[in-house]
Amino acid sequence: MTHKTLGRIGVKKLVSLAEKEDSTEACDVCEKEKLKSWSDTVRDLSSSLDEVAEFENAEEDIKKNGYNEYHPNGTNYWSVDAPIAIHFYPYNDCSVNVCKKCSAVFLRYIEYAGHGRQHRIRYVDKNLIVG
Repeated sequence: MTHKTLGRIGVKKLVSLAEKEDSTEACDVCEKEKLKSWSDTVRDLSSSLDEVAEFENAEEDIKKNGYNEYHPNGTNYWSVDAPIAIHFYPYNDCSVNVCKKCSAVFLRYIEYAGHGRQHRIRYVDKNLIVG
């Protein structure tokens, strides 16, 4: 299945995309169950995912919030239960991707901070999305 490109989206559309996921069961194509927190992309998923969007107002969010993260409940960058806050780092610099098989949603970006280029990915749990 190929997913159409949506351009720039906000929180409501991200939630809507995440609700279209075919199943919360394991997927042999995207292996979403292994990507519930930020992970380095160790294999090429480009043939398994469609890049469908970026976040609207991302440039303004980056100027406003810079590299500040959003963790009101004591989570951290690597936490599986960290909120998905699209107006904060690293979400404000992500592309939105959808698995071609199960329609799971993923966020991807390239991390450059002090250690060379790393491709990062995180599965979007709709229950963790915050406005």
